[in-house]
Amino acid sequence: LAERDGDVLCFLPGVGEIGRVAGELGTPPGVEVLQVHGRAPAAVQDAVLAGSAGRRVVLATSVAESSLTVPGVRVVVDSGLAREPRTDHARGLGSLVTVRAS
Repeated sequence: LAERDGDVLCFLPGVGEIGRVAGELGTPPGVEVLQVHGRAPAAVQDAVLAGSAGRRVVLATSVAESSLTVPGVRVVVDSGLAREPRTDHARGLGSLVTVRAS
């Protein structure tokens, strides 16, 4: 935040990681931290798309990567990680696994 002007968009693999990064960031003075994911309320997505007079850090899952254009973004950070569905055939259970994104 100290090195560049403008908003920051950070892609993370899931809601848990978004929550942890938001917790680490805390509430920097003059910066709004927004968490965008599939379970986020529509008001959050509206706030992201509306832009802001102040600085923002937008923490988003990769789902938002192809579906959102965020005004004001000057810095993009991609964790390089994504969630993929996998099936454990021995147990017959499906799960999401964190993998390196290609």
